[in-house]
Amino acid sequence: MIYRQKPGLFFSLILISAMIFVVLASGCGDSQITPGTTGAAQTSASHQSGSAYTFAVCGDNRIVGINSGVMGRIIDSAKSRGAAFIVNTGDVTTSGTKDELVLYHDYTVSSGIPFFTVPGNHDVGKGGSSEAYEEVIGPPYYSFDYAGDHFVIIDNADDESGIADAQMQWLAEDLEGNAGRPKQFIFAHIPVGSTALPSGHVTGEGGEAGLVSGKMMVSEAVKYPNVEGVFFGHIHAYLAYQLDGIDAYVTGGAGAPLFLPEGKGGFYHYLLVTVMEDGVEVEVVRV
Repeated sequence: MIYRQKPGLFFSLILISAMIFVVLASGCGDSQITPGTTGAAQTSASHQSGSAYTFAVCGDNRIVGINSGVMGRIIDSAKSRGAAFIVNTGDVTTSGTKDELVLYHDYTVSSGIPFFTVPGNHDVGKGGSSEAYEEVIGPPYYSFDYAGDHFVIIDNADDESGIADAQMQWLAEDLEGNAGRPKQFIFAHIPVGSTALPSGHVTGEGGEAGLVSGKMMVSEAVKYPNVEGVFFGHIHAYLAYQLDGIDAYVTGGAGAPLFLPEGKGGFYHYLLVTVMEDGVEVEVVRV
């Protein structure tokens, strides 16, 4: 399917990814990823402005997705299709232990393609923060730039407490500060609900704060016409729907047990996103 519509050890990962990135982007201008100062963290990467590029999005691999080979197939396919980087929408571990986080970290660093990771509820647990996650993976929310476009990683992994006020303020300022860019993309773990989703596994299942802050996140996003899409995980399936006119996708097919029948999106997959000057294509790639 193709749909057309109008990103401690953290900085070590960024620096290693930068060296890999230069090789992957040969022929497209100099490329680099460097730490920044906006919000919890910001990274940036250069790419020849105005030229098309591709990135991949997957989620909910847990440890079983690494051990079963699903993640390996996703990585191999994404690389063969020319993806510049992969955004993982969370639940990269089964129980969020340091050993599991290190396993995921080492696996992605050695993959040959840069990863940008969203924290999931299995990664940080209740309270929405984890010293082990921040030590091994990095800040739970941050943003980065690529090819002149802006990518925003949101932490909504604890649905009981929702998105904290400080992060929501950061999000508002970050989106506004990048309103002049060609495109912005937002990534979070738990989907904001819609009657179009055949699952109740969405914001608000853990408490009112998750529901309210999820709606606030969308209300901030719709202020900016350059927000091209919002990507989630958490539901172990592929789903596409609309959030107040913004294209929204759930991609949770990276290896964890599937939630839905195959005919309703329950299959292992990732999304291949091709960004062009005049639009965006999102292709569902089964693995």
